[in-house]
Amino acid sequence: MKWLAFPALAAAAMGCVSSGDIDLLHREITDVSRQVENLSRQTPDKDALPALSRKLADQSAQLLKSNADIQAELQQLGDQIQTLQANLEATSQRLASLSNELAATRERLGGLPVLPPAATAPAAGTTMAAPGVPATGRTTEPAQLYNAAYEDYLRGNFDLGIQGFRDYASRYPTTDLADNALYWIGECYYSKKSYKEAIDAFTQLLNTYKTSDKAAAALLKKGLAYLELGDRSQAVINLQYVLYEHPGTKEAELARSRLAALGVKVK
Repeated sequence: MKWLAFPALAAAAMGCVSSGDIDLLHREITDVSRQVENLSRQTPDKDALPALSRKLADQSAQLLKSNADIQAELQQLGDQIQTLQANLEATSQRLASLSNELAATRERLGGLPVLPPAATAPAAGTTMAAPGVPATGRTTEPAQLYNAAYEDYLRGNFDLGIQGFRDYASRYPTTDLADNALYWIGECYYSKKSYKEAIDAFTQLLNTYKTSDKAAAALLKKGLAYLELGDRSQAVINLQYVLYEHPGTKEAELARSRLAALGVKVK
């Protein structure tokens, strides 16, 4: 403002200032004063700046914490979803196996010859078959023993189921259901939470019947049993075997899901 006033004052001193010049000088001074006042209103007090800075810092920290909490909750939800999905798939696989096993058993039972009524007299020139043995000479005892053990398993009578399946596997090791009997022994032990005994049963199946259609399921349950025992390394090895030896199966997909839940990357 000094440089604005200086020419006017110099002119006044020289006696050359008009009334119009004086009015113009007053308006300029008023405008400058108004601008200074506006700037003062818009500029925060110096004492308020530290408090404002702290407030902004607190808000920023709160936002960062909220974002971190949200990320952690999302990660936790993702892990829970993966675990639930794996459990659901395992349950579905178990139900499918039970359904297939029951259907196969019914089919085999449907093909067995029917015994004649006990009161029926033998025809002339024929001999009476012994009780429990049809006229063709085939015995129904293996199927009856297997079915009884399987029903015990379904009812939760796992000790009876183990006894029945073990009896079947030892007496009829060359039948189509011998490998299945070993598998269900493992399932009975697994249901009892006797995971070491379950692993032994599944291992016996894999070593005795290398081409069994239960091999993939036995490897999968063997890995899950190791997981229940807290042996993560053996669990991962057996689950990876499922992927490598039985690709494209439902058991392989279940193994892949469980490995992913464990944080193991697979191709």
